[in-house]
Amino acid sequence: MRIILGITGGVAAYKAAELARLLARRGHQVRCILTEAGSRFITPLTLTSLTGEPCYGANPDHGEWRALPTIEHIELARWADLVAVVPATANILGKAANGLATDLLSTVLLATRAPVLWAPAMNTGMWEHPAVQANVARLRGFGHTLVDPAEGSLACGEEGAGKLAEVEVIAEAIQVAGTPPLPALAGRRVLITAGPTREDLDPVRTLTNRSTGAMGVELARAFRDAGAQVQLVLGGDLPAPWGVDTVRVRSAQDMLDACASRWADAEGLVGAAAVADQRPEVRASEKVKKGDGPETLVLVRTPDILATLSATKRPGQWILGFAAESEHHLDHAAAKLARKGLDAVLLNDVKDGRAFGDQPNTLTPLTPDGSEPALGPLPKDALARAVVAWWADRLARRS
Repeated sequence: MRIILGITGGVAAYKAAELARLLARRGHQVRCILTEAGSRFITPLTLTSLTGEPCYGANPDHGEWRALPTIEHIELARWADLVAVVPATANILGKAANGLATDLLSTVLLATRAPVLWAPAMNTGMWEHPAVQANVARLRGFGHTLVDPAEGSLACGEEGAGKLAEVEVIAEAIQVAGTPPLPALAGRRVLITAGPTREDLDPVRTLTNRSTGAMGVELARAFRDAGAQVQLVLGGDLPAPWGVDTVRVRSAQDMLDACASRWADAEGLVGAAAVADQRPEVRASEKVKKGDGPETLVLVRTPDILATLSATKRPGQWILGFAAESEHHLDHAAAKLARKGLDAVLLNDVKDGRAFGDQPNTLTPLTPDGSEPALGPLPKDALARAVVAWWADRLARRS
């Protein structure tokens, strides 16, 4: 992606250097535009060194003069696949919201037809001022993406909203804003389950499994990037992806309740969660102490989330399930596909603990038509994108 990174005058400007480096390392072509105020916090040489691209706009060594003058704002506006302003001050937000063009950055913003993303950073009082909020609302109305500031300790010593969002979050938002949707998934409402469930024995001990939820979280990102409206029902401790409506759950019953309340409005379900199959028959209200005699734990089955939701599936809805198997992989996955009435199953070989955590993974799709070529081995983010591309292609052919 070709990215214009606009940097304005705020203490958080130093974080733009980290963002520029991160985007360049991920293979994006990044050209920075400094405002005059921004050049007081960070230098063109730093940004050029990090990106390998020229830095435009204010330059304390050369001013705005160029040896080979061009219609620079138009060339940059046409060049960009996306324009991101990080950090965005109240001043630049006001300029862009009202069509003012007083320097190179504000002129490029007025001329570009590329997606525009803003990551504001300022004092809490400034951020909450009605004029700033009105400008933000107007920019959203233009179709621009806003990465809202975080709450925390600000440079002025105050606490509150106005802190620049984390660089990783901004980079993720840039990826989303600049990725063209897949037609088969654009605007589709997709419900995704991810992570382990935990069944409490007492206030201290719990029954769970080795899943981290990484695959499900990456699938939520990939479906989001493909243009789907994603709702994520998430167990475990991984952070939720930016821009994904997420509800946290703990037990299998919690996950079923969250899914059941959302399933009627969804067009598809991706059941990537590692749901505990058993729970204690009785949950102790106090920590169970060690005893001298034998101890017995009575387990009962947890609800079958996929089967329950599949039983209420209406025409046009689809369910994509997962099968984590350690033996007789294809037989067990095919049985799950038929027993639960799924549209497809992604088979995951978990023998000897493979595929958990950060390990690369391989998924084999099975549909009522039979098994298809395996996807992977790939890191989980790349594998999630491969799954989404495969499923989008199948949906397009089915429709």
